[in-house]
Formats: sequence, structure tokens, C-alpha cells
Amino acid sequence: MARERVIERSLYRRILEVIPIPCVDMVIIHGTRFLLGKRKNKPARGKWWLIGGRVYKGELLRNAVSRKAKEEAGLRDIKIKKLIGARETMFKNSAQGPSAHTINSVFLVESRSSRHLLPNDNQNVELRWFSRVDKRWPPYVKEMIRLAGFR
Repeated sequence: MARERVIERSLYRRILEVIPIPCVDMVIIHGTRFLLGKRKNKPARGKWWLIGGRVYKGELLRNAVSRKAKEEAGLRDIKIKKLIGARETMFKNSAQGPSAHTINSVFLVESRSSRHLLPNDNQNVELRWFSRVDKRWPPYVKEMIRLAGFR
């Protein structure tokens, strides 16, 4: 697995200005429920969102899924069920300032436990299990959850 690489803030800002960022997102399920995080930072601050994030250079997608599940939700015992889609997201701003463009590989992931932790990863202010799609959620989130079989 790739080691975490810290990119100096001004360099990462420049990267965001010129290229899309590869990411993994997950619809994490346990039984008949799925897990979302309420975003702490831009983009999508204050919105319920999928768990996920940036893929490191040299990191396999399945390893990025495991890392992000652990970092953002404290989940260690997960099983990747399948790839449910690939989508792009574009935002007018990001936590670093410029617009954000991500290319997301979205996975259906089963958690063997409903117990999760809110790690101090600075991404979410709350984690919650849901069983139904809320019509007020962002279109991307609703689409991915529906592709995972929820209504």
C-alpha cells in the first residue's frame, strides 16, 4: 500500500486548478442500512455525503477503499462487494480554495459491524446509518445509494 504523502498546500492548490483528482467513494452497508457522513469542509459542507476520498499514487483502489473506511468512519472489518459506478463531481470551491473536479470510482462495501467511530480526520461532523434515501440529499449521493439498491 502507498504511504501517505503530504502535499504542500500551495502545490495542492495548483494541482486542483489544473487536473481532476482520482477518488474512491463508498456506499457502506450493514444489513438494511447505509452509512453517510455530514461534511465538515468544502465542498459539500453541511451535506450528507458518501465516505471516501483521494487515491494516493501507487495505491490500489481496493486499498484506498479500506484506508478511507478506516480513516473517515473507523471501520476496519469491511468487504468490497462490487464497483457500482464511476462518476465525476465538480464544485465551484474546495477546502483548498479553487474549484474541485473529482473522478470517483464508487464501491458497494459491506461493514461487518454497525459500530463506527468518528475519527479526527477532519472530514465529517457526524456519521449516521440510514435506511431510506432523502429527497433533499445531493443528486450524486442519491444516485449512488439507489444504484446500491436503496430507495
